[in-house]
Amino acid sequence: MLILPKILKKQLRRLTLQLTWPMMFFLVIAQTCITYLLLVMSDESALTDNLLQFIYYNTVVISTVGFGDFSPTTDLGKMVVAFFQIPSGLIIFATFIGKVTQLFINIARNNMNGSNDFYHLDDHILLLCGDNHASEQIVQLILGDKKRQKRQILLCVTAEIKNPYPDIDEVSFARLRAFSDLKELERIALSKARRIIIDGQSDDETLSIALSIATYASAEANISAHFFDKSKADLLKIHCPQIECSIDSSAQMMVRSMQDPGSSQVTAHILSTLNGATLYCLQAPKLEQPIPFEQLFNRLKHSHGMILIALSHFKNGDDMQVNPDPQSEIKGAEFLYYIANERITVDEINWHDFYLP
Repeated sequence: MLILPKILKKQLRRLTLQLTWPMMFFLVIAQTCITYLLLVMSDESALTDNLLQFIYYNTVVISTVGFGDFSPTTDLGKMVVAFFQIPSGLIIFATFIGKVTQLFINIARNNMNGSNDFYHLDDHILLLCGDNHASEQIVQLILGDKKRQKRQILLCVTAEIKNPYPDIDEVSFARLRAFSDLKELERIALSKARRIIIDGQSDDETLSIALSIATYASAEANISAHFFDKSKADLLKIHCPQIECSIDSSAQMMVRSMQDPGSSQVTAHILSTLNGATLYCLQAPKLEQPIPFEQLFNRLKHSHGMILIALSHFKNGDDMQVNPDPQSEIKGAEFLYYIANERITVDEINWHDFYLP
């Protein structure tokens, strides 16, 4: 194998870093065309009469494979190969391989550092998190939903950390300068995200992130923010009523477990996608006529094994009715909350059956 001198190696490395891809392809085409013209002038008809065959021959020569099935026959042709085709081809081939290698190295480095661009993402899930342990739990719960829509998950942080999920294809990683930086929000395709979870290292950070992204997020996006302090959640609801705020419930759970043993286990089960039956939500379609809650409850339980427990007219759950009156009417477009072994989509339910006697 040909060993290039150190000086030439250094120059090739420098050329690889500075050379753009358009210029790289231009050099490849230029070397091919000049070699072809020189061989035509050298009367090497066996090498040049068939263009596809010449491209094959040139590739074999410059890649140093050298099958030997084609070679120049005239003295001038041999001179062209010896003094132009091989030297120029080797330099271009080595530069091309170096550039491709550098491309993959940069992709891997950017993936680990979180500096890749994600403008191309659409209908994805954004995790704006400040706590690595919390983000790990969130990712596990999202991936645990067996019938979830295969949306790409993009974890976004501002901390100086490496990609915690380099081996999970469904999860990408972005490290931002600040959640208030508009260019950074464009880089993670915020305006096209369909689901957004905000969980900062503190309530103040969560509030700041939520206020920063609310203006630029899609009106169709489901946005949820987690707080420990109810007053911060109430403040966010005043400015951004479309954001669903969850409040830490550890104190309530301790009291419920004391009064009703096992309550914490029930709650843990129905909130986790990793342990059998869990809580889901679907939006009912527009209905031809209202359906009594009792009838809807019984048929969904019988047909799909669903236990309907609550409903709301709002996507963020405001004015929710838990265990509604059996005769209350479902008029359509309500958000229905149910417990089931797996997610049941609205299209899997035959809504016309509810009008049958």
